[in-house]
Amino acid sequence: MESVDAALRYLQRQFASVASDEAHWNEERQKLQAQVRELEDQRSEQEQAYKDAMLRVKMLEFALRQERGRYLASPAAVSSAGGSSTKPRTESTEVSRGVTVTRSKSGRTIEQPSPAPSPAGSPKAYSIYRTDSRNKSASSTPKNSQGKGTEISRPRMMSRTASGREVEREMNRTASGREVEREMNRSASGSGREVEREMNRSASGSGREVERVERTIETAKPLKPAVIPIAPKGAYRAHKLKLKLSGHMDGVRALAFHPTEPLLVSGSEDCTVKVWNLSSVANGPPSQRATEVDSLVTMRTHSKSVLALAVFSSENSECPPGRAGSFVSAGRDGALHLFQLPGTETDKPEPYTYQEYESMKMHSIKDAHDDAIWDLHAHPLSNTLFSAGADGVVRTWGVMSDLTLQGELRCTSKTNTNGTGPNIGGSLVPTSVHSMLTDPKTCVVGYTNGSIAQFDYAAERVIQLTRAIDVDTKGRGGQVNKITVHPTMPVAIAAHQDRKIRMYDMRAGECVGSLTAHQDTVSSLSIDTAGLYLASGGHDGSLRVWSVADRHCVFEQTAHRPKLGEAVHSVTYHSSRNFIATGGADSTIKIFQ
Repeated sequence: MESVDAALRYLQRQFASVASDEAHWNEERQKLQAQVRELEDQRSEQEQAYKDAMLRVKMLEFALRQERGRYLASPAAVSSAGGSSTKPRTESTEVSRGVTVTRSKSGRTIEQPSPAPSPAGSPKAYSIYRTDSRNKSASSTPKNSQGKGTEISRPRMMSRTASGREVEREMNRTASGREVEREMNRSASGSGREVEREMNRSASGSGREVERVERTIETAKPLKPAVIPIAPKGAYRAHKLKLKLSGHMDGVRALAFHPTEPLLVSGSEDCTVKVWNLSSVANGPPSQRATEVDSLVTMRTHSKSVLALAVFSSENSECPPGRAGSFVSAGRDGALHLFQLPGTETDKPEPYTYQEYESMKMHSIKDAHDDAIWDLHAHPLSNTLFSAGADGVVRTWGVMSDLTLQGELRCTSKTNTNGTGPNIGGSLVPTSVHSMLTDPKTCVVGYTNGSIAQFDYAAERVIQLTRAIDVDTKGRGGQVNKITVHPTMPVAIAAHQDRKIRMYDMRAGECVGSLTAHQDTVSSLSIDTAGLYLASGGHDGSLRVWSVADRHCVFEQTAHRPKLGEAVHSVTYHSSRNFIATGGADSTIKIFQ
């Protein structure tokens, strides 16, 4: 009996313990549920705050676009008070020519340039909150205006100018366009007297600030928007952003792919050269592809910015087993450095040991050019390297285990009638060089005066020098920033400073076509191995792909953010894989596939 009682007491204790644990767990569950509800409430509040912030941002963007559009469209003049001219008052009227007429108490009329567009607290507010010129009441003096200036009526939010149509289309694309418009209308029709007081105060006390803003607007005046030929929707498969590389600390100036392997070499203004292995992006299903890639190796041999790169395969250069080939880097210091290219099968991450790092260095020439080296090109069928320097010389080098100078190519203004423009000691300044694939013994060179020269580099002889008729040769407005050639036709394609891409028939020696490619300077070009599509990058921040046959844009993508007036520095196609790489002033590299 005692054993049965003991068993019952034991079971009672166990049941009591389980009941206590259950009560404790229920209490903890209620606390956790309360925390979850609190976190959900916080999340909903944050989402609402985010929506409010986005709405405010859209409102500000709308206001800036409308102000910019009204400034560029030269809006109608504000009617000044034309009643009794004997009353002591000071009025300011802005005319559409950009001149502000000020009447003082003595009746003198003073004309001064109108200031730049600014908020309602500056004199330019007359162009923003302007009176409708068709309103008859605007030409009469208000009864209550005693030294307060002209009364400002409710502005017309959507004028029928080109800029107004652009703003209207932009606002239709936004989700909160109607709310933004109502908010802007309420803001514009607020307190007119406060706006008048702010305008009078700004006109009388901030002259220096107005002049500074005016000078800034004059220096930053945008160019006329160019009309980009867009191709109709067809069978072209658009590229998608697959990878973003963020290893550099400054703008990426140069990019170069290995001819066959998924290796990318990048040079930057931070004086470093990095090698990237893209095999994880090129191979495997999309779900298993890497989203972040670290560089295989970083070379720090330049004392100034790296401006150009060239990659040789293992067939065209001497390299030990396990290496994929070699590459050459050049920069503002005028030096050339030859390195071994690591293979794709290695998974060794950085940092390398000092011995491994030194084993990759093959040869260096500190004074390869007397000035910056703007471009490098590796001949695809031999071990010849071309370097274009700011000292007015294009040099050819033999690349084996070291760099051997083979020849110099100069184009002087004395021997060529088209050789006028900026020069160094009579020699034109080259900016880009590329070998002719249809005639492997020749190369084409682009110059700062917009001319294109064809050389027999073995004989160091100029074959021809040509330029387009509409190129400005006096300054650098028509400068050639990048030159490439068609793989199957004797056609050279050049990117110019004046936002145009021009095509030259090197057999006829003339420009056979041009197109306005970007809204700003065209900085880089690259053509695919089939010769069907041409990729271009510009300082407007966009990457564009063009159909060579139709000369129409088939793909457009915003690639990089502008920095100090520059955006996309380099664009390059992979010769055997469907890659497009872009390097920009925002220190990033983007891989499209």
